[in-house]
Amino acid sequence: MGRAKAELVLGGETMLERQIRLLMTVCGSVAVTGPPRKGSGLAVSLWPDELPGRGPLGGIYTALIHTRTEFNFILGCDLPFLEARFLGFLTQRALGAGAEVTVPEACDSGIQPVCAVYRRHARATVRASLNADLNKTQDLIDRLRSQVISWREISQAGFSPRILANMNTPEDYEAARWAARAAPVRSQKLEIIRDTDTAGLRAERLPSEGLQGEGLRC
Repeated sequence: MGRAKAELVLGGETMLERQIRLLMTVCGSVAVTGPPRKGSGLAVSLWPDELPGRGPLGGIYTALIHTRTEFNFILGCDLPFLEARFLGFLTQRALGAGAEVTVPEACDSGIQPVCAVYRRHARATVRASLNADLNKTQDLIDRLRSQVISWREISQAGFSPRILANMNTPEDYEAARWAARAAPVRSQKLEIIRDTDTAGLRAERLPSEGLQGEGLRC
C-alpha cells in the first residue's frame, strides 16, 4: 500500500478514526493496540504490543491481557466497508453464545478473525499458540471453542457481499474511496486531544454493556 492502512483517509476520516467510531456504537470503551502512532491524538487508550513483531495474533494477545471485560470486539483497520449495524449483529450473536470467539465468514474469503468477538479467558490459548510459533489467526480459531457466523446467515440478515472485504492493494483503496464518496460519513467526528495516553473514552450508547473494543495494528 505504501503507507499504514490506519492512516488512509475515507470520507474525511482516517481508517483508524473510522474503526474507532464504529466500535463506539457497540462498546463501552475502545483501545488501540500496536506501536505508538505519532500525533494520533485520539481519546482512547493505547496499548503497545506485548510481543512486538508477532502480527495480528500478537495484537489479539495484547488486547486480551489488558482488557477488563469478558467480551472484546477485535477489529482491524483494513475493512473499509463495515457498518455499525453489522458490528451490532455480530455482538448480539457473541453475547448470546458460550463460544470463546464469535467470528464471521466472508462471502468468498473464509472467516475474518480481525472482525470478531473474543472472550478474555481465551488469552491463555492465544499465548500458547504464540509460544508454539503458531502465528496464523486461523490456527488460533481452530484451537478455540468457536462460533462461526456463516456467510449465508450474514447475507440473509441483509448485508452486502463486500461487508467483510479487505483493503490490501491501491486498487482496493481506490474502490473504497469511491464507495465512501457515494455514502459520506454523517456521524460526529471523534474528539481530538493532545495527550494520547488517556483513559478509554466511554461511548454515549452502551447497547452491549461490558463489551470492550480493541483496534489491531494495521
